[in-house]
Amino acid sequence: MNLIEVRLIFDADEPQYVGKEITDLFYEFGVQGLKIDEPMKKDPLDYYKDEKIFLQRDYAVSAYFPINLYVEKKKALITSTFEEKFGHREDLIYSIDFYELDEEDYQNSWKKYLYPEKVSDRFVVKPTWREYDVVGEEIVIELDPGRAFGTGSHPTTSLCIRSMEEYIKDGDSVIDVGTGSGILMIAADKLGASEVWGVDIDPLAVEVAQENLELNKTNMEKIKLFKGDLVTVVEDKKFDVVVANILADVILILLNDMSTVVKKDGLMILSGIIEDKSEEIKKRILSLGYEIISEKKDKEWVSFTAKV
Repeated sequence: MNLIEVRLIFDADEPQYVGKEITDLFYEFGVQGLKIDEPMKKDPLDYYKDEKIFLQRDYAVSAYFPINLYVEKKKALITSTFEEKFGHREDLIYSIDFYELDEEDYQNSWKKYLYPEKVSDRFVVKPTWREYDVVGEEIVIELDPGRAFGTGSHPTTSLCIRSMEEYIKDGDSVIDVGTGSGILMIAADKLGASEVWGVDIDPLAVEVAQENLELNKTNMEKIKLFKGDLVTVVEDKKFDVVVANILADVILILLNDMSTVVKKDGLMILSGIIEDKSEEIKKRILSLGYEIISEKKDKEWVSFTAKV
């Protein structure tokens, strides 16, 4: 199947916030996949890794849609919608282009941009196609994210893993809500959790997560992975720790449900929260009777750890 890539390049006063606005708008169009590019901190050695990414100067969001009978109408609607929303804004400038590519190219093109990355004091996330020499007591997570969210390179994922490393204890039971690539389930297993559940409504994410769990030789006897919604999957079970690295608006929808599956004295570790939504999330957490024991920030992103 061929795909259309819609690539929106932009510059803005608050690029992280505008990037979130752009991705949210693409989601409303039923996007099949997203890729976010940011200007990287320049290291001369990066030129030899990949000249294109070394020369990246702009922020960009690429969205992918299947080519079908309605693709021309969708292209026109996307163009007009972005013009209506962003065309008269003084805080950003943007350009939008359309490219045709086959699905195999789409599935593999992003791999050249990923390298091993230390995301916390102990954890290193290593793409399966890269080499890495472990240093000291580092814990390596092998990852092939496919088209599921969660490569470890995004601040929301690293914020979540840093909090998990700090708070998860040997023997804890953990559930990952919106598991994506399975990276948080793998981290929980390597941190000594006695039981690790994962749930996602996307069947592709469940498939990718299963492959990554097996790749990392997790103890499958203590792993359970489900496609479905949280309430249906969990029923009456409760966990020591609930982790969720998902969009802030989705957290707001699921917070009440997540709070019902936490044991007394248990924790919720929440990430994926854009800074502008953090106060709203914080108020909602407190209204449920939780105490916020940790707040971490990275760029425009925030994570909370809350205790019953």
